[in-house]
Amino acid sequence: MNASSSMEGAPIFLVVILLLVGVVGWGLWLWSLIHCIRNRYLSDQNRLIGIVLIVALSLLGSLVYLFLPRERELQR
Repeated sequence: MNASSSMEGAPIFLVVILLLVGVVGWGLWLWSLIHCIRNRYLSDQNRLIGIVLIVALSLLGSLVYLFLPRERELQR
């Protein structure tokens, strides 16, 4: 048994899919964090809750933030 690499026998498409899921997940996390910080329609309390949720729960927190109901932007 050769213990040089744990991914040695893995098909290349599996590695590509895992890498793609990781990059997309990290991108979603970063987007939701930036959006929460810069969203001027959130109150300070809601912004703080959103940031803590996103940072503490990582990808799950980002998905929760993404699917939370939003108020429409104020019409000018």
